[in-house]
Amino acid sequence: MNKLNAMLILMMCTLILAACWDQIEIEERAFIFGMAIDAADKTEVKLTQQLVVPENMATVAPNAGGGARTYRNLSSTGKTIYEINLDLAKQASRSIDSTHLGVILFSEDIMKQPGRFKEHFDIFFREKRMRRGIKLAITNGLAEDLLYVEAEHEKIPAEYIKNLLENKKRLDVTDLVRIGDIDEKLYEETSFPLPYLKKISSTVIDYEGIAIYNGKEERMVGVLKGDDAKALSYIRGLKNNGSINTEIDGGPMTIEILTIKRKITLTNNDPNNLQFSIKIQIKGAIADQSGWENLKEYEVLNKFYKKTSEKIEEMVKNTINKLQNDFQTDAMGLGEYLNRYYPKIWKEVQDEWDNGKNYFSKSDIDCEVKIVIVEPGSINKTTSK
Repeated sequence: MNKLNAMLILMMCTLILAACWDQIEIEERAFIFGMAIDAADKTEVKLTQQLVVPENMATVAPNAGGGARTYRNLSSTGKTIYEINLDLAKQASRSIDSTHLGVILFSEDIMKQPGRFKEHFDIFFREKRMRRGIKLAITNGLAEDLLYVEAEHEKIPAEYIKNLLENKKRLDVTDLVRIGDIDEKLYEETSFPLPYLKKISSTVIDYEGIAIYNGKEERMVGVLKGDDAKALSYIRGLKNNGSINTEIDGGPMTIEILTIKRKITLTNNDPNNLQFSIKIQIKGAIADQSGWENLKEYEVLNKFYKKTSEKIEEMVKNTINKLQNDFQTDAMGLGEYLNRYYPKIWKEVQDEWDNGKNYFSKSDIDCEVKIVIVEPGSINKTTSK
């Protein structure tokens, strides 16, 4: 073997052996699973990070007491998230890793102050290691408090919150929960809905409603709850499941929602008198009936369709009224519809769509609901008259 070949082999060995010189073993890492951001004062925020120790995950049961807890919460205050993160790294006994960050919580106080959410959200889509699928939610009260809620069947509070946000088996939830989706909205100064969570007890968090964020004003302007939140799901045509309660001849009935389809049409393109038609088709199954009516009879079904459609139309109109008059914010997606199908009109109104002249609030919005029952169940009626 000549000297040249020997030198090449030595160089290759050096490169291979040096490839892992800065490797950190998993046992020496602390993974961030959740973050909570609260207002400390008018200029500073409080950041709470939930760190998880990997080796304890497989051996510790949920709610295990004493020193067996699988997570640790660290908090600090500062003017920027980056600055606070450096400070928290000094408190941790392990190398902090954000590649498993699953959920970020912002308090309602932060969201109501113009510009503060956008200011502190910037780092989450600027940082290269942040995944676009991280879940985002707004909290009623301190966001930090939710990272101390220990659910009965979850080892880590942040994981419990993440699973809650991924649950689509309710109508009163929104589809915009990923930071990748929110990034686009903030960049375009578009209004949008966000999940609104509330701590119920030391072991329970509830999906309280849907927070409405105004893109131009850069702040949260209100919350939709109950039927108003459900109606927003109808309007946006979400692929959520859930149920709606109604009555037929004085007896309560529950309809399980299978699919929701929505179609928006612009019926008048005058910017000063825009008119929209929203058609909503809902397919459902009868989940529960207390009355004696035979649901396979045409007259009974027709009466049921009419009454249920009227109820949903009323819910939708109430929500539209709140968005146009109380919040003056388009969380329905009408602006996005104009941008996609009528770009010339959108270019004319976009700067004052839901602020200033507020073309959105001045628009006329008509709604029509159609109910289709595809599964009446195994029986025709519950009881005899």
